[in-house]
Amino acid sequence: MKIQIKYLNGIRFKRFIINSAQRVNQMEQYLNDINVFPVADGDTGTNMVATMNSIVEGVNKCKESSFARISNIIADSALTGARGNSGAILAQFFQGLAEATKDKVRLSTETFAQAATKAAEQARNAISNPIEGTIITVMKDWANYLAEHAPHTPDFVELFNKSLSRAKVSLAETPEKLLILKKSGVVDAGAQGFVNILEGIVNFIEYGKVKSLEVIASTTNKMRSFDLDKIDSGINFQFCAECLLEGIGLDPKTIKQKLSFLGDSLIVAGSKNKARIHIHTDKPEDVFAELSEFGTIVKTKVDDMHKQHTKIKLDAQKSIGLVTDSTCDLPPELIKKYNIKIVPVVIQVGEKSYLDKVEIKPKDFIRILETSNEKLSTSQPAPAFFKKVYDKATRRYKSIISLHISEKLSGTIQGARMGCKDMEYSNKIHIVDSKTSSVALGLLVKETAQLIRKGFDLDEIVERVKLAIKNTRIFIAVPTLKYMIRSGRLNKTKGLLGTLLNLKPILTINSDGNIAEAAKVIGQKRVIKKTLDLAIKYAKNVENPRFGITHVAAPELAQWYGYKIRNVFNSSKVMISEASPALSVHIGIGGAAIAVLGDS
Repeated sequence: MKIQIKYLNGIRFKRFIINSAQRVNQMEQYLNDINVFPVADGDTGTNMVATMNSIVEGVNKCKESSFARISNIIADSALTGARGNSGAILAQFFQGLAEATKDKVRLSTETFAQAATKAAEQARNAISNPIEGTIITVMKDWANYLAEHAPHTPDFVELFNKSLSRAKVSLAETPEKLLILKKSGVVDAGAQGFVNILEGIVNFIEYGKVKSLEVIASTTNKMRSFDLDKIDSGINFQFCAECLLEGIGLDPKTIKQKLSFLGDSLIVAGSKNKARIHIHTDKPEDVFAELSEFGTIVKTKVDDMHKQHTKIKLDAQKSIGLVTDSTCDLPPELIKKYNIKIVPVVIQVGEKSYLDKVEIKPKDFIRILETSNEKLSTSQPAPAFFKKVYDKATRRYKSIISLHISEKLSGTIQGARMGCKDMEYSNKIHIVDSKTSSVALGLLVKETAQLIRKGFDLDEIVERVKLAIKNTRIFIAVPTLKYMIRSGRLNKTKGLLGTLLNLKPILTINSDGNIAEAAKVIGQKRVIKKTLDLAIKYAKNVENPRFGITHVAAPELAQWYGYKIRNVFNSSKVMISEASPALSVHIGIGGAAIAVLGDS
C-alpha cells in the first residue's frame, strides 16, 4: 500500500529537517567545489552544513510535537548558527516559515504551501540586492509550485516528490540566469544546497533514511567542465563579515540603510529581537560599530576572501588528489576530512549486484550474511567507474595518486589502468599497488593523505608510500571457515575437516601481495589472542608503529584489541573501522583484522 502523509506536525518536520541536514553533509565538498557566486571562496557547503547542524542541535533538545514550536526552534537555531550568504538566507527562510505557522499544531498541504510562499518571500527580502539564478530563485519556484498544486492534493508525499522535480528544473536553469555560472559550467551552489535539503526530505519519506545518492548535481551532464581559471573572482571587498545582533524592535530596513555604503552582499535576516548580519566589506570594524547602536553584538566572524580565493586557485593548480577503492577500510570521517575519492567494488548476492558502500553499507551486508543462503562474491570495478572518478579529479588537482588493493588479490588495479588509458590527462594519474587490502590499505591511504597535507611533492610521496607498503602487515582473525567455503576461498572438503577440528586460521598478506596463513590455532579464544600477539610482535620490530583495526559486527572485539595495543605502546593511536563487504564476505560475522604500519 502506497504511503500517504495527510498532515505535518512538529515531530514529522523535525525528522525531515534532521535528514535534510544529513543530505547537506553528504554534499559539503561538492557544494564547496562549485561555489563561484557571489565570490569564489569555496565555502558554501561548509556554511550550509554549519547552519543545518546548528538547527539539528536545537531541535534534538525539543520533545514537543507542535509544528509551531519546532519551527520556532529551527528558526532560532538557524539564526544562531548561520554562516555565509547561504546560511543567512536559509535562516530567514526558516524565520518566515515560523512566523507563518504561529500557533499551528499541524499543517495541511495548503497551509504548508502558504507558509513556504511567505518564507521564500522573506528570504528574498532579507537580501539588499537579490539576484536571480541563485537560491532565492529556486526557493520561489518551489514555493510557487506548492501553492499551485497543494489545493489539488492532501498528500505531502506526492507534493514533496513533485515539487522536488520542479526545484531541480529551476536549479538546472540557474546558469541561464546568472552569467558567471554559465561561464564556469556549474549551477548555483546555494541553490544546489536547497535542492539537497528537499532531497533529504524525499529520501526520508521513501526510504526512512537518507539514501547514499551520488554526490553530483542532477544537471551536471548539461554543464561544461568547471574551471576556476575561467572565473573572474568578483571580489570587490576583502572581508566577509558576520555577526549575531540581539536587541528590541530591530528594523531590518533601517539596518540595511545604515550598512549599505560599507559593502555589498548585504543580508539582514531574523526577527525583531535577533538578527544575523552578513556583508562583504573592507571595514568590518565600521560595520560592527554601526550595528552596536541597534543592540548587543553576540558573535562576530570575519574571513579574508582574497586569501580564500587565492588558496582555492593554488590548491587547484598544485595539490594532489587521492583515489582508492572500497576495499579500503577507513572511518567515514577520515574519508571526508581528506576528501578521498572511493571507487566501489561490486558485491554479488546471488543474481543481484550492488556497488560497495554506495548501494550497500556494511550493516546492510551484515544482515545478508546473517539471513541469506545465496552465493556471495566480489568483483572488480568496471574501468568506466575509474574513468568517471578520474575525469572529476583531474579537473581539480594537478596530480592524482590512485592507491588500490593488491593486484594479486583483485583485478581492480587493471580496471584503474584501463580507466585512465587514452585519457587526455592520463599522465597526471599515478596508480600504486598497495600489495594489501582492508584496514592495511586504509592505513596506507591515511598515510598518503597526511603526506599530501604536509606539502610533500609528488615524487617524494610516491617513494614514501612504496616504502610504507613494505613496512605494512595485516593479521586477520577468522572465527569460522563457513564464509571462506561459501565464497570459494577454501576448498569445501578442507573446510569441513577444519570445522570438525575447530581449526581457526589467522591470515596475512605477504610481501608479494598474496593471502597467506600466518598461523593456525584451535578454538575461538586462541585465534583472538594469537592475532593480537602476531600484530604486537611485528609492531615491536618497526619504528613508530601505527595501528588500524577493522571488524565484522564485532565492535567489542575491536575495542578490546585497541585497548590491549594502547597498553603495550602507550599513547599509540589506533584507528578502528567497520570492515567493508569485500572483506566481510570471506571472513564472516565476528571476524576482525589488525594492521600495522611502521617506519623502517
